Amino acid sequence: MLTVLMASHNGAATLPAVLDAYCRLSAPAGGWRLLLVDNDSDDATAALAAGYAGRLPLQVLREARRGKNAALNTGLAAALAAPGDGAELLVFSDDDAAPRPDWLLRLSEAAAAQAGFAVFGGAIVADWGAAPPDWVLRRVPLGLTYGLTAPGRAAGPVCPGLVWGANMAVRRAVFEAGHRFDETVGPNGASYAMGSETELTRRLHAAGQRSWFVPAAVVAHHIRPAQLGAADILRRAWRFGRGKFRQDAPGVFPELLGLPRWMYKRALLEALGWLGARGDAGRRFGHRWELAYLGGYAREAWLGPPRGGKKVLLTSYSGGLGGMELRMAQECRFLAAAGYRSALALPRFAGFEAWAGGLRREGLEVSAFAPPCFFEQWRWRRLNLWRARCWSWLALRRRRADLVHVAFCWTHYGASALWLARRCGLAAVVSVHNAFPPVQVGDWHRPLLRQAFAGVRGVYAVSDSAMQHFLALYRDYLPATARLAVIPNCVDTARFRPSAARRAEARLRLGLPSGALLLGSAARLARQKRPQLLLALLAALLPRFPHLYLVLIGDGPLEAELRARAERDGLAGRVLFAGFQRDVEQWLPALDLHLLLSSTEGFGIATIEAMACGVPVVGSEVPGTADVLRGSAGGLLVPADDPAATAAAVAALLADAPRRARMGRLARAEVQAKYAQALVGERIAAFYRGLL
Repeated sequence: MLTVLMASHNGAATLPAVLDAYCRLSAPAGGWRLLLVDNDSDDATAALAAGYAGRLPLQVLREARRGKNAALNTGLAAALAAPGDGAELLVFSDDDAAPRPDWLLRLSEAAAAQAGFAVFGGAIVADWGAAPPDWVLRRVPLGLTYGLTAPGRAAGPVCPGLVWGANMAVRRAVFEAGHRFDETVGPNGASYAMGSETELTRRLHAAGQRSWFVPAAVVAHHIRPAQLGAADILRRAWRFGRGKFRQDAPGVFPELLGLPRWMYKRALLEALGWLGARGDAGRRFGHRWELAYLGGYAREAWLGPPRGGKKVLLTSYSGGLGGMELRMAQECRFLAAAGYRSALALPRFAGFEAWAGGLRREGLEVSAFAPPCFFEQWRWRRLNLWRARCWSWLALRRRRADLVHVAFCWTHYGASALWLARRCGLAAVVSVHNAFPPVQVGDWHRPLLRQAFAGVRGVYAVSDSAMQHFLALYRDYLPATARLAVIPNCVDTARFRPSAARRAEARLRLGLPSGALLLGSAARLARQKRPQLLLALLAALLPRFPHLYLVLIGDGPLEAELRARAERDGLAGRVLFAGFQRDVEQWLPALDLHLLLSSTEGFGIATIEAMACGVPVVGSEVPGTADVLRGSAGGLLVPADDPAATAAAVAALLADAPRRARMGRLARAEVQAKYAQALVGERIAAFYRGLL
């Protein structure tokens, strides 16, 4: 199913001709639908669109927030709510662009033929409402001014900045990964920065997505007579300059007063050219266009918001690479897709540089930052508080954030960074990644907590249990206006998926015999995860299931102890240590059951990753895991401290292959409905909206 998305604010004058053209479209294979988002119109747009419901596969939505990109993001949410395979196209056009009958066919053919491309731009020709003056055709950049495509451009790879919003198609998987339109650019009232679609396509290009031009897919963009006047054209040049500044990366050229130095020379040459072109109105207007563009660029540099939008700094007290750190990195991607700048700042841990290097290659900003711990470490609290007050807060301020996001992994772990944010006068949000027990807050810490939480604008937790445990400890310190939300962890369902080929390859790497049953756990080998229970479970089940094996995917402080125990108990050949695996999605499909028998959990990302791979899961009934598996048809909760009951439940599943297969299918469906990246990314964007 191909989906066309269109935003319209007071488009009643042009919509009839456009929707009549849609009525003449040839349907591509699989069909198509049109999502028209009424962007707070106060004319007849809504009634007019509703009149086409019987003639078109049309759904009319409404978005009260002004702005084309806000409306398109609303349309994207509706489009992604319907099932899809990721490769299908979401096509974007305008309420004044009439397509030719074969428009969707040509885009669909290009997408099918060019599997390595994610963005497709079609041809845009002019539908002049009045004959354009000769000086407009000769002197005005028609592409930048009206979004028209230069005639004769051949099919092939194209610069992403030349894919225009009136005729653009993007694969669904791009938006499932979290990308959205930047709502700070694009049409929004009388004065705005242009570039709503090119900001997105350039951002996608930076993320590795390539663009393809489809000259046979044609729409006609209606140019109103009023848009041919000199004043209107110069306003468009000004808006283009504003948008160009917002999209340009800083530091590419030497700068003076926030502008590339070459721009001052160019402005001087354009002004001299204007003075020297007396008697040639066309030439003089060409220079005026360039000066208006440069003026808009300078205006945005000197008076506009910071380039790239508001910046969120994500930090925490971190002791190693785990689920919380992975979630923080994913949140940076979500924020970038929503149009915000973001940066990670964490204490160094084993493997930090390798992990940070991979993130930097994605374009994420990562740095080492270890605030003095006067909450987390009791012994040196006074010295650390003195360090924080004297100079450590400057290290946070130098990162130039607009808002600080502090992740709490346990009780007070993160509170020192939260206090530093308040010391810098920065607003903050808190994310809660574990269901930690209540503790006593001493007299020494109590006033510091009041200071730390005074600037908190919002709190979200990865599970209901985590939120309730957090509020039990900190409710009295939170401002009454703080926004509260539960936003679960997510999984990339395109990366984590059922795969017979991956299953066979992983089992071959592990050296498993044909017909082996395989239990597995993807988790750190640490006390909280209780991997020793898995060895005891294996020993209890082997007499009944002689072809049973256990693979531990992960490393940690207990690895040597577990290896020794497996050797001592005669399990050395049955317990397979896979170590830490970055590509864990290549291993999980090999499992017949995934187990997570932790003593505590904030959520348990490995559980939903296994479910996404179609693997039934078993988890101990503790907060976090219970939030995921209670009522789940794809998983099973077992008592946290009853090894016999756990063994009986797991044995019943191992003995019933059809039941496991059914649970695996249902587990995948649950993840797609609750924990897919696109869904969680939209909830993250909605959480931040209005807080910055």
